[in-house]
Amino acid sequence: MLLAWSSLSILIIFSFFTSALSAATGMGGGVLLFTVMTLYFPIQVIIPIHGIIQFFNNFLTLSFLKSYLKKSLMLPFLWGAIPGIFFASIVISSLIKTQAPQIIILSLIIYSLFRPKRLPDLELQHKNFFWVGLITGFLGIIAGAIDPVLAPFFVRKDLSKEEVIANKAAMQAIVHFAKIPVFLYLGFDYLPYVSFCLITNLACFFGTKFGIILLKKMSDHIFLKVFKVALLATGLRMAWKLVY
Repeated sequence: MLLAWSSLSILIIFSFFTSALSAATGMGGGVLLFTVMTLYFPIQVIIPIHGIIQFFNNFLTLSFLKSYLKKSLMLPFLWGAIPGIFFASIVISSLIKTQAPQIIILSLIIYSLFRPKRLPDLELQHKNFFWVGLITGFLGIIAGAIDPVLAPFFVRKDLSKEEVIANKAAMQAIVHFAKIPVFLYLGFDYLPYVSFCLITNLACFFGTKFGIILLKKMSDHIFLKVFKVALLATGLRMAWKLVY
């Protein structure tokens, strides 16, 4: 047993809660779980096993909302994510302990929420999600949590709440899945953490189902407001971590 039962129970509860949060709002769950895991694991362990948990979490969300996927978003993102992931696998050992990825992500959040009207927004044309894939593929591998990287590009009114959640979940699943071969290549041993991942993924299953129920009860207008609030909370948390 890697953890005491009390610690494991806390992580199971948070796995349920954060999965529900991600499925309902599209934001905050991955970052919150990542933060809680820092109390029990070193960062070199958190990023690979958090990736497995989040892959399963996002895959579940996608399975409930797959009819809302948009190829016009997903294909450019995928072609951008591949070189981003590859480049990250080369430089990760030198950047994983720095604050550079978190500073870049926080800058994107601040810009999307507090952008002066005279400056362009981040509501990119679908074909330009190639660049979103490039950024997310790179930062997602190094920084761990992907929510705050993607979220600024989904603060937009041309997508329904289901389309935001489905496409964002699919993009996160791609990058989280890519972490497995990257960290295997870097020599990480997943075997000691298999039982932990299975238990937390079970909690994620029930949390995601509950979150989808909440999502369907929200209007698009309320969803966008909740999404922005969750994004702001994530940004404040990242700023706090950077300063302290």
